[in-house]
Amino acid sequence: MRNDPSRRRVHPEGQAVAAVLLAVVLGAARLPAAEPVAIIYDTDMAGDVDDVGALAVLHALADAGEARILGCMISAPNEWVGPCLDAVNTYYGRPDVPIGNVCGFQNGYPKSIDDRPIESKYTRAIAEAFPHDLKRSTDAPPAVTLYRKLLAEQPDASVTIVSVGFLSNLKALLDSSPDQASPLTGEELAKKKVKLWVCMGGKFPDGRFAGGGGEYNVTIDTAAAVRAVNDWPTPVVFSGFEIGARIKVGSKLAGTPERNPVRAAYLHYNALKPREAWDLTAVLFAVRGRRDYWTLSEPGLCLMHAGVPHGHNEWIPAPGRRHRYLIEKMPPAELADLIEELVIRPPRNGPK
Repeated sequence: MRNDPSRRRVHPEGQAVAAVLLAVVLGAARLPAAEPVAIIYDTDMAGDVDDVGALAVLHALADAGEARILGCMISAPNEWVGPCLDAVNTYYGRPDVPIGNVCGFQNGYPKSIDDRPIESKYTRAIAEAFPHDLKRSTDAPPAVTLYRKLLAEQPDASVTIVSVGFLSNLKALLDSSPDQASPLTGEELAKKKVKLWVCMGGKFPDGRFAGGGGEYNVTIDTAAAVRAVNDWPTPVVFSGFEIGARIKVGSKLAGTPERNPVRAAYLHYNALKPREAWDLTAVLFAVRGRRDYWTLSEPGLCLMHAGVPHGHNEWIPAPGRRHRYLIEKMPPAELADLIEELVIRPPRNGPK
């Protein structure tokens, strides 16, 4: 599923300031945080099932006291994503995690039209089979409104955003104006409140596949990817296509209860066969940092190009800049075992 107008400006930043930010954020990530990491999870939970696995990992880490889930944002237009997401949150004992829905989505992927729903093999089935409150995605508030509210409520430089889908919501946040939640613009609010953005997107160091296309998450709503990646005002770490592609998880869900919606999602998607862990790696890094799992690239710029017909990323090494990407360190099979243990871990406060 994750396969295959002009350059936007990149805000100039003082290299010394950016270097300090990177050192604080990325250096501190080597050890478990003293306080749970405050996470906003932004997902295109529809086309692929790794979004569900990633949410399971996030809940497992929250159960362990390593993360605090502030909210979940939907980046894929599909009325069943919201109820599916809510059902997973409910299973893990967190039915009140707020959910925001995408707006202003522009789908430039082949054979699609603007605002066409992203098809899914499992979201409706999960929504119809498991308890939840949200009836449809469009019943949720706009993601940009929820982003602004959640960020405004948090201490400065305290929030980690982990995006595992399209970047429509992050563009909308950057473009947003002052409102009742905050007198700051979206760019000001992100710069003030966000410590780190972890993005499952792009391909590194070469941003294109053999056929010339870019990675899926940055080719869908390419205009949003260009705006968000090129103009984001805080440190960003990318978990590129190549990181999750060699890590396969999901088959051990067969041993979990049938009342587990994560098991059901993988069952509907591919009959519980191992699936690549793209989104799961991003969540794991967002909470635990690199540890012995990965190394980090040199600092640089992940420059997004709109391209024709679809966008792609370009990596430009640049000392003192605020972008980095993950590089494989732990053997993929070993990391898969670690991640899958989190995926299948029973909820602490969920159904018994």
